[in-house]
Amino acid sequence: MMASRTSKLEQITRDSGSCVLLLGSPNLYYFAEYEGAGAVLRCGENTYVITPLLDAYRAQNVKGAEVVIYDPYNSGRFSTMISALEKLVNGKRLAVDLAWIQVPLYNVLQAKFELVDISAQISKLRAIKESWELERISAAGEVTSSAMKRGAEALVSGVTEYQVAGEIDATMRKSGAEDYAFPSIVAFGPDTAFPHSQPRGRELRDEDNALFDIGAKVGGYCFDSTRTFQVKGEVRKVYEVVLQAQGEAIDLVKPGVRASDVDLAARKVIEKAGLGRYFIHATGHGVGIEVHESPTVSPRSEDVLERNMVITVEPGVYFNGKFGVRIEDTIIVDYRPKVLSTFPKELP
Repeated sequence: MMASRTSKLEQITRDSGSCVLLLGSPNLYYFAEYEGAGAVLRCGENTYVITPLLDAYRAQNVKGAEVVIYDPYNSGRFSTMISALEKLVNGKRLAVDLAWIQVPLYNVLQAKFELVDISAQISKLRAIKESWELERISAAGEVTSSAMKRGAEALVSGVTEYQVAGEIDATMRKSGAEDYAFPSIVAFGPDTAFPHSQPRGRELRDEDNALFDIGAKVGGYCFDSTRTFQVKGEVRKVYEVVLQAQGEAIDLVKPGVRASDVDLAARKVIEKAGLGRYFIHATGHGVGIEVHESPTVSPRSEDVLERNMVITVEPGVYFNGKFGVRIEDTIIVDYRPKVLSTFPKELP
């Protein structure tokens, strides 16, 4: 597992013709399985973990790496880190994923080095998953499915969004999640019209629909799933449109397809039903170490799907002050799309 990521890092080093500085916890975990503070530097065949003292012991667990300790409390916030880099970097070029750099650090680095932006290369590498990554995402899906089921069971008249969210989160932890991919969304009635609604004290009424957008994190990898419950009356009609839109988009998912065409497939169904202006977000996104990563499944996306990418397909329709409907699955891109385990979505 680690060897494959090391070889990818070596390739980036060769392609950039310079040392590579990794920043941001997702990159540190992906390339070095390091979960502490600081940075990872690759120069030629040498790997260094540049870390404050508080994470030095953790950094020692990174195989094949030399630990370099800096003092973050030194006068000049990054001065001791920069001093370490100047000693270790061969030449003046330094390749960095600029998507993860803090502005103050960027200002200091660009005064010392010729910076080469490798954000696109790293994003592409992480977008195409290896078999062990797919296994972890699938495991996170199983945990998420258990939590979705428990949340559905908790939907009784008078229960609050807080209470159901608590049941969902506790179930994820008890089922083996080390964390949540993001704060669980539990919404009732009018709250379901907010795509990023957060649980509050609203009580469930018999006439309300309910929406859960949840995901577990297992082995460092995320999952993302949305289901809409208590579907009846006007909500049911909208639900059927959204379900059809999602199905047609999923059917299109395979290597070589433009991500924007997947978005378009869902959007056409919703627009044909006269609901286009109520579909107010992209159809999906990549999932991995981060719950939102490359590729982007949106109208303006320039990404082309490749085998073993993992994406969501999640069309939704929202009526402010009334209700919203969203259905989301996490899918492995293959010659036939692999929809990962989650709670059923077909209506009786």
